[in-house]
Amino acid sequence: MFKGILLLSLCLISLAASAHPADKVATGHLKVVPGEVYGFKKYPSELAMIQKAIPIMEAVVNSEEFKQRVIGRQPAYTSNRGMTNSQVYTYLMQGKELLNGNNTLGEMNFNVERYSRWWSKVIAYTSPGQHDWIMVNGKFYSKFDQIDIAANLTHEWIHLTGFLHDSASDRDSVPYAVGDIVEELSRKFVKQGFLD
Repeated sequence: MFKGILLLSLCLISLAASAHPADKVATGHLKVVPGEVYGFKKYPSELAMIQKAIPIMEAVVNSEEFKQRVIGRQPAYTSNRGMTNSQVYTYLMQGKELLNGNNTLGEMNFNVERYSRWWSKVIAYTSPGQHDWIMVNGKFYSKFDQIDIAANLTHEWIHLTGFLHDSASDRDSVPYAVGDIVEELSRKFVKQGFLD
């Protein structure tokens, strides 16, 4: 009997040790709530792609696989504001932008404005803490599909929550890494028929 109890105890310890870190974190839920979308009157196909991107963003960030990927990401994030991967996930899922974020918890809030700079290498930019606009470069958005846009808007929204990066080469920063996760999962879910 003692051997049976010992064996059962060892199995339980082994199961607990093998649990994914994400299993210890509550799954959050975010509603994607775009505000104004400006500058697309002459670019209806780009506007249509943005409109298709919104439900994709919402489905992906609320998936269990997104949670697992964000929390389990290795290497750990750079430019993470001193947070662990679990804390990064929990913070993002609060939907707390630097401006007015306390008033709209549980939501991804942002406005989108199109500009055009054909010579620029910048896809989009924000001014965290100053306003909640995501400025998107038509040079790129004119060629993007809804998944590219979903990933980019997520990246830029993460800036609005206070996560930054030093340069475009900082692919392990929270905005780039999580944006990449959104892109990968969006493509996977669309291919599997979960998203249109």
